[in-house]
Amino acid sequence: MTVIEPHEVVSCLDQDKAAADGQAIVQLMFLDADLMPVGTGRPRFHEVTYPDRSLFNGIAALHRGLAHGEDELDLESSLIRLLTVLLARHADAPGATSPTLRPRALRQVREMLHSQLNSNIKLDDLAAVAGCSKRHLIRSFRQAYGVPPHHYRTLLRLARAKSMLAAGRSVAETAAELGYCDQSQLNRHFRREFGMSAGGYARTVR
Repeated sequence: MTVIEPHEVVSCLDQDKAAADGQAIVQLMFLDADLMPVGTGRPRFHEVTYPDRSLFNGIAALHRGLAHGEDELDLESSLIRLLTVLLARHADAPGATSPTLRPRALRQVREMLHSQLNSNIKLDDLAAVAGCSKRHLIRSFRQAYGVPPHHYRTLLRLARAKSMLAAGRSVAETAAELGYCDQSQLNRHFRREFGMSAGGYARTVR
């Protein structure tokens, strides 16, 4: 994994070219400054490449999710989680921790997640409601409710999906009504939380 700091030249490394016979494919991800920790200075990276397999796999999975049009709230939250790991493992990250958000701001975010369950909400939207950075929102929301906003929204959707499936709605109808891009995405979330597909759950409760 290669880390390029601001104002550095982006170039394919010689060892990457050699490994790929001069035809290396490089996937780049440019990070918004708002994702970085709030503090007295920006993190510094002292190396160019880092042999971190688990972090590499996480970033590769994020690229696949972007290519396949996965949910934006999930993708942004995954990006921030990966960035937190990157900073903790490989950077000098100065700065003080921001205080937890006020309960009223968190309630407003929570109400937005409940009221727009089938919408493609972005972290930018939630952070604007809370009046803070995206990183600060995720940290404070997790402290208050036990899970980050994207997971909270997933749990809300799945609870509604269980009710709809038990009432006889099809998997396709349920996925469409709850804002999933297709029923396979609903099935992935269902398996992750409950160990079975949405269709399998429907067969057990009807």
